[in-house]
Amino acid sequence: MPQQSDILRRTNFYTTWRLLAYQSGCTILKALTSTTSKQTHKHVPQVTEDCPYEYLLNVYGRHHFAGFVRKLDATLETRDSKKWQMILEIMDGIHFCLILVDDITDNSSFRKGKPAAHTIFGPHETANRAYLSLTRIMNKTLCEQPQLYPFLLQNLEEILEGQDISLVWRRDGLSRLPLGHEERVNAYRRSAYLKTGALFRLVGQLVAEDDSNDDLMTRVGWYCHLQNDCKNVYSTDYAKAKGAFAEDLRNGEFSYPIILALNEPNGSLVKNVLEEGGSEKDFEKALAVVQSDKVKGKCLSELKEVGKEVKDFVEIWGRKENLDKGGDSAT
Repeated sequence: MPQQSDILRRTNFYTTWRLLAYQSGCTILKALTSTTSKQTHKHVPQVTEDCPYEYLLNVYGRHHFAGFVRKLDATLETRDSKKWQMILEIMDGIHFCLILVDDITDNSSFRKGKPAAHTIFGPHETANRAYLSLTRIMNKTLCEQPQLYPFLLQNLEEILEGQDISLVWRRDGLSRLPLGHEERVNAYRRSAYLKTGALFRLVGQLVAEDDSNDDLMTRVGWYCHLQNDCKNVYSTDYAKAKGAFAEDLRNGEFSYPIILALNEPNGSLVKNVLEEGGSEKDFEKALAVVQSDKVKGKCLSELKEVGKEVKDFVEIWGRKENLDKGGDSAT
């Protein structure tokens, strides 16, 4: 987890920024940026159905976080429709732009059973369109709902910081992780707190315009992150939709089941695959450790416990792939 001083420093900075923005010129800011925006949009290609971002929107559907926003504030849609719409656009923009880049990074062939965007449009156009779409969302937020911009900026930074930690671990392996098991687990939880937790904290902060939902949405984020980790190595449904099984282990990327497996008596098999790759037989031996009853049992126990705390949001999220590989079958 980030140090308390870091959180306070960031919170104080963005709170001060927000107050100054209101007190010293949101009206001027809107006037200036609206003119710039009109000029810029004449020269920048519009997001169209034949672009990677629009393609991914059609795969998932727009307004992916609408259920969460309604749960957090049941009257916002009718009370302030412009803010409601902006929040949904922000969440789609952050979520889907990150997915576009993640699929390139992981060299994924499929996303939700459909060809991954970069396999159609190429990695260069896909990455650039992700950055373009994200920048346009940020600019629109600053112009139309400037009070939301600090929350967007803060959480985007944390998401990218968490992603950066994951990529460094992937590059350098165990040498970048603590030696002790508990310290290693805590380091992984911190990366998830940033990488995924910030995405869910963002929706809570945008709705409330403060951090009052942070504890709740951090737990929701951890549940969703852990669920995705488990699906990667325990779900045939997920493997069919992604076109690959146990991508994390194959790519040398750490996940919660992999972190736990490293502490098992045969954890060296996992360590060797992460650090050196190896043959398909080596991979299968390492995967057997990750899918062992003990490791899977710990993962599913954690998933169940966290799920109880945020069960309403789990229902809204609606991801229910069978976790049928390794250990006892579970859903």
